[in-house]
Amino acid sequence: MSTRTPVATVGPERRRQGSLGGLVPSSAVARDGDTLVVALCVELHAEGAVLPLLVLSDAPGLLGWDPVTGLRVRDDGGREYEVANLAQQAGLGALQTAVWIAPSPPPEARRLVLEVSGLVRTAVSRGGGVERPLAGATWSLEIDLVPPRTAAPLPEEPAGGAPAPRPARVPARRFAGFRGLLPIGQARVARNATVCLWALERYDDRAVLSVGTLADEPLRVAPLTPGAGEVEVWDDRGTRYEVTPIHGAARPGWSETSLEVTPGVAPDAAVLGVRLRDLPGQGPDDAAGGLAGPFEFGVAGPAAR
Repeated sequence: MSTRTPVATVGPERRRQGSLGGLVPSSAVARDGDTLVVALCVELHAEGAVLPLLVLSDAPGLLGWDPVTGLRVRDDGGREYEVANLAQQAGLGALQTAVWIAPSPPPEARRLVLEVSGLVRTAVSRGGGVERPLAGATWSLEIDLVPPRTAAPLPEEPAGGAPAPRPARVPARRFAGFRGLLPIGQARVARNATVCLWALERYDDRAVLSVGTLADEPLRVAPLTPGAGEVEVWDDRGTRYEVTPIHGAARPGWSETSLEVTPGVAPDAAVLGVRLRDLPGQGPDDAAGGLAGPFEFGVAGPAAR
């Protein structure tokens, strides 16, 4: 198995704003040995669904995985789903993959069961890279397709402006520091784009917020980068957080961004506020204007779960 990024096999017409059927929050985490797999949400579309998955490991080396051969998806009714790869970002100790499954889960489905296998790491040696399987044969996750609501009233903003972002720490995601997943699964729809908050990964001294943006032609969206797009995060305790993009991916019709949020979200925070505006996009002036925002989210925090 190769650790190279597989070529996307799903056409852009299947994942776009016009096909979006909603988001399902997820808190599914599977841990075995020195590796864990996290399902960040389920993004429902007319012809299928997107599963953003995150792998974290303490094993040394570059992580790799081919979901086409290493992921089995079924629901509680026994239905099996086809799997295709959309995008993948691999690094030392962390790998994020967007997987397409088809068909879209039917309304009567209450649970998705994921079985992940074939995870590998590439150990660098003088003779080149050597692939080795990660300890643990299979990681099993169950995603509740009818979860509790995560929305909450937007909390009052603290006085003062948002702190200026600093360079992200390297690595931003670490297996040893992972403390849990705060499900979000919320979307805000504008005329030419939909902004989706997937989930907030909680670590010892920081968090990572995952954001997706969907659009229709002729507008094309891009990941947030320092200086392109603005994101503010605060909580009901009066804390404003620094927010820094750490990586992203894009194809026609969609983009994904991971953002480092510091400091770590306090356990007694009951509500988080998130605001996004001036998101990057390319298209006619009237189309690109749909990304100006603001897109505001109130999220039930750790103390409300």
